[in-house]
Amino acid sequence: MNMQMESVLPNGFVLEKAQNMMHGTYRGITFLIVPMEAENQYHVQIYAEVEKNPNKDTFLRSFSSIGQKYPFVHHTSYNGSDMVSVYVVSGGQDDKANLMAAIAAAASECEMYEIHNCCAHCKNVVPLHAAAVDNAPLLICDSCFSQMMNRTGSTAARKENPLPGIIGAVLGVLIGSALWIAIAQIGFIAGIAGLAIVFCGMKGYEVLGGKLSKKGIVICIILSCLVILGAEFVSLAIAVYREMNKMYELTFTEALSWMPEVIQRPQTIVIIVKDLVVGYLLTIWASFAKLKSVWHQVGEVPAQHHIVRF
Repeated sequence: MNMQMESVLPNGFVLEKAQNMMHGTYRGITFLIVPMEAENQYHVQIYAEVEKNPNKDTFLRSFSSIGQKYPFVHHTSYNGSDMVSVYVVSGGQDDKANLMAAIAAAASECEMYEIHNCCAHCKNVVPLHAAAVDNAPLLICDSCFSQMMNRTGSTAARKENPLPGIIGAVLGVLIGSALWIAIAQIGFIAGIAGLAIVFCGMKGYEVLGGKLSKKGIVICIILSCLVILGAEFVSLAIAVYREMNKMYELTFTEALSWMPEVIQRPQTIVIIVKDLVVGYLLTIWASFAKLKSVWHQVGEVPAQHHIVRF
């Protein structure tokens, strides 16, 4: 059913076509009215300081009786915080009269129990304005409106600085490689170590680069692959140092100097290739879900909330 808002506009109320809502004040109470075409109803809303009122329970019981008095009222509700509602069934040509009757009844209940409008955010009883955030209607005070506008205006995207980002990524993957080397010393290759290298690289890029982009992710993946190769070399050097140190007194630097000769041996090449294949496969397995999620997130533009006050 196509609910014609212009023809049902209560006297003294204003229609906001862009937000598909009506608002107005009746007997000191400001109402918001939103059509619910799927349910063939009008949602009449009152933001009110119900929780602070000593007559809360009595008021809510009395307010719910509106549905018993008027057949066109489908039901009433309270959101448990700051809004009471009356749902008016659309009946065609009688809609305007029915809305006026429902508004009058709701205003009488509020007047009887000294219920006043309050701000939808701070809940204070202060001068209010009808407004809409992303087309959702609400009542808001000047202070909260200003705060919302300031937050919305401060969501400008951070600028990416690739060079500092790369430096941060290098530092990050080097920090992450420490876990790879530590685990290798007990004879294991763990995917979590590869994930740590990738994650630390991306975090380093974001911290120093100001923003993580898809280009930054690719750079971090490349650096992670290189640092895993380096970590494997260092792990092997530590193993050589430990083994040789049982027979000779030597420094770790001396053990490193022997590495070119050690890695040329066929059995060493097999060990290195095996460890790298397993290591890269485990890294891919452990990192894929995280990388996929981050890849999609960096491609998204932060949502800008549209706020308008009437």
